[in-house]
Amino acid sequence: MASTSNDRRNPTGPSTENPAEAEAVFLDAHLALLADLPVRHGDAVADIGPGAGSVTVALARAVGASGRVYAVDHDPEMLEAVARAARAAGVAERVVLIHHDLDDGPPPLPEPVAAVWSSTCVHHALDWRAAVAGLAELLSPGGVLALAEGGLPARCLPWDVGAGRPGLEIRLDEAHNRWFTDWFEHRPGVTRPDRGWVDLLADAGLVDVGSRSALVDVPTPLPEDERAAVVRELAARVDRARRFLTEDDVEAWSRLLDPADPAWLGSRTDLALLTAPTVHRGRAPDRT
Repeated sequence: MASTSNDRRNPTGPSTENPAEAEAVFLDAHLALLADLPVRHGDAVADIGPGAGSVTVALARAVGASGRVYAVDHDPEMLEAVARAARAAGVAERVVLIHHDLDDGPPPLPEPVAAVWSSTCVHHALDWRAAVAGLAELLSPGGVLALAEGGLPARCLPWDVGAGRPGLEIRLDEAHNRWFTDWFEHRPGVTRPDRGWVDLLADAGLVDVGSRSALVDVPTPLPEDERAAVVRELAARVDRARRFLTEDDVEAWSRLLDPADPAWLGSRTDLALLTAPTVHRGRAPDRT
């Protein structure tokens, strides 16, 4: 079954050792991308694969006390995390939790919505085209579907970190891509998408389709929380891609991720975070 959360099976989303902390690193970029959504007080909107709920809370604030946010996820633990975030922010009465798997069709929302936001979620579906079409069906006329998928890979390390051969992070990207491809292709019933996200949005009947990205630029020296999040995410990527790395690279990463090793990344001051998440969006046609 495909998951609609940033869980441990997620090939591209952040690690969930501390999901709220990981989301906080990217929240400003996501809020910048959310600015394109036509969300007003009193609207109903949906957050598909809400993670720990940071964007859900932002949407709940945007729709106001008379609005609703439907938070849809396959993982009950992540839905509980969303509920905790909503309670902490004082917006719990505006958030409706829905347990649902995208592979079972469109989420069963009780009403059309003005906007659907989904971040690093739809790539879990066995059929991306069907999943996008199902999410487009949730929109009221003029509503917008926004999918945060892909973008630029993160750059966090110097070219030469002093362990293993230079270019370690670049080779991790290549190994991680091989892992993702292997993960994607070997799931029973998977359908190859064969088109980009904007084409899938257009094929779903949406108009004014396009993409834009937001820069995440946290230079050295990273604040402690961001440094910890970067180290955890690198560890998660190495764990997933391990069998596609050379023995030398595995040994180098083992040193860099070991707090007892002098090369440990958590004690370095030359880590940075530079990346750019991309959102692909389309609008449901107005009634004629």
